[in-house]
Amino acid sequence: MVEVHIGVGEQGSELANELKAIAIIVDALRASATLATLFERGVREVWVVSEVEQAWELKRQMPDALLVGERNSLKVEGFDFSNSPTEILQAQGLEGRRAIFTSTTGAKRILACKNATAILVGTTVNASAVAKSAETLAEQNRCPIVIVASGVYGRGEEWASEDIAAAWTIAERISGQIVRAPLQLPSPSSSVTPTSLSDLERVFAESLHGQELIALGLQADVNWCAQVDKVLSVPKVTDFRDFAAILHRYSDSP
Repeated sequence: MVEVHIGVGEQGSELANELKAIAIIVDALRASATLATLFERGVREVWVVSEVEQAWELKRQMPDALLVGERNSLKVEGFDFSNSPTEILQAQGLEGRRAIFTSTTGAKRILACKNATAILVGTTVNASAVAKSAETLAEQNRCPIVIVASGVYGRGEEWASEDIAAAWTIAERISGQIVRAPLQLPSPSSSVTPTSLSDLERVFAESLHGQELIALGLQADVNWCAQVDKVLSVPKVTDFRDFAAILHRYSDSP
């Protein structure tokens, strides 16, 4: 039986590296949903970087690439798209394109798991697909799974409630045993665990990050990110190049 661990923030990334695990990076609002949606819409490759300046450096090397990302929850000036899955869903001409992506937290968590056996990106919107993919990889590599609830970089674990909810949503779809999780997490059988769609919508909307996004007029993103199994794409890191992680759609995802 596959062992499943849930970790939060930087400690979650460190655990994935320590255990040489299959890491699932969960940044539910909104990087994980945006990355999964980019692949669902036909983007062929995404280069993930932690800094805006690095994104512009790659853009000079790959002028045809799309720039996707945010700072302080808003689109970076000059970028093609924000870190917004609903914006990506409405976009045209994405098929076969390459994208460069950066975000406040999710990008950093992906890059921080460099020593994991494999790195996947998941959240509620691709929960079943990423659970199946992670379980397959864990069985092939005989290693555990670490689900990293990203939180918001530099703001503490209280900013991770929607990521923790998404992590449990994925964990419940893995045929494994949860052997480690932060003490403050409820068990999947607890009445306060968000296992229904309405509960997830509430948790996302009432989270600190959700409230911040709603105040910026981004309620549509918050609502959509709380949906379950809306896309089949599972982003997977296939290479690291200097300061970037290169992602493709995992070919064995359902």
